[in-house]
Amino acid sequence: MKKNLDVLSAVLIKLFLFVALFCPITTTMAGNKHKVYYQEFMLVNAVIAIFIVCYVIATVINQRWNKDNKVFCIKYFIAILAYLFFYWLMLDQIQWKWEGANGMISFSFFLLMMCGKNTDWIEKYHVIEFANRSIVISNLIGIFVYLKGYASVYWYNFKFEFLLPQANYLYEKRFNWIYYHKSQYAFMLLLSLAFILVYRHKFKNKVTFGISVIILMICLYISHVNTAIVGGGVMLGSFLFDMFVKNFSKINRKVKMIGIPAALVTVIAVGRAVFLKISAERSIDTLGSRTVIWKNAIKMILKYPEGIGNKFAFKKLYLPEFGESYTNNGHNIFLNEMLRFSIPVGVCFIILFALILIYSLEKKFSFFTLGIWAAVMMSVSMDYAVMASGWTLMLFFFYMIFFLNGKQQVSAASEEIQEMDSDTIKNTAKKPGKHDVN
Repeated sequence: MKKNLDVLSAVLIKLFLFVALFCPITTTMAGNKHKVYYQEFMLVNAVIAIFIVCYVIATVINQRWNKDNKVFCIKYFIAILAYLFFYWLMLDQIQWKWEGANGMISFSFFLLMMCGKNTDWIEKYHVIEFANRSIVISNLIGIFVYLKGYASVYWYNFKFEFLLPQANYLYEKRFNWIYYHKSQYAFMLLLSLAFILVYRHKFKNKVTFGISVIILMICLYISHVNTAIVGGGVMLGSFLFDMFVKNFSKINRKVKMIGIPAALVTVIAVGRAVFLKISAERSIDTLGSRTVIWKNAIKMILKYPEGIGNKFAFKKLYLPEFGESYTNNGHNIFLNEMLRFSIPVGVCFIILFALILIYSLEKKFSFFTLGIWAAVMMSVSMDYAVMASGWTLMLFFFYMIFFLNGKQQVSAASEEIQEMDSDTIKNTAKKPGKHDVN
């Protein structure tokens, strides 16, 4: 029974990853043309809802409770209850129940994963290896679709559809892959990049790992999301810097004398090139018009503190600073939660996000962790980078990147030490026998 539940949990989590990374099927409110804003049924969350049931039973039977996360889980549970309460309170204004239900599935999934000890079954059934392969294969297919001239693939209302690039984006060629918008695609690429960097030891060798990183960086480039491209650079830079600091004493002095100045020159040159590229396309002074959008989004939030519910896609933000210009969202996930669902619901969402960020830094503080969060916060603050359809995958990545027990790294390290010790013993034993022959 215990083994069967673990097997089923592993199968379901792999099925969830397959759906999320290859065919994220959703349905939308009847008659609504704005698919992304009014999603109802999500196949991803249907799979996770079944997983939650199996996972809870398995955790209770096996008594695999993670007491180290107890305080965090209590705080997170209270924040979920507050989110649910205010969502229910504003339901007449919000006008649809599916969004709240999907949010509860995503938040509950993350909370339960934090409550349990999961390293053993995740390791045993090779969930990480499956995720690494799925990420790389999905994005390889994406590159192929891009080279064929398509902008994205839609999986709405159980329909599969290739979309061509929109003609109104004159200065760029956007690519969204299986996501509604390029910023959502780029955000998932950043999380995927962080994931494979954290679990680089799960690749067969350094070559396959390096190729995988290159594939994700190519995908970031063709998504044409400048914020995410910078974020990817920050993430890689912080990862390399962390590795450099940890191995500083082992590095040859001459390598340090040549490598450090060369690295600084490279960073400055790349930074300058990126700055010139972005400034040629967008206004740096207004962060690509973001400061203006945020200011007007806050005005609308204060005007409609109860949120604008189903009118979100239609009640466009007026931007008087740019003449007769409008935009359909606040280009910031936290502002958009307030715009859609009310200030209290948006504040609860911010608290849920902040709890994860703070606790992750407590659990695993490093330059790399800071680099990941810098990339994430740039992405979610500058664009509507993740909506309810992406919450579960986002929270899966957060859990795996920041909170999964690092037993596999410890085991690998101890194995290396044991091998070194056994070699030492053998060499010591062989010393008296000067003419030993293998």
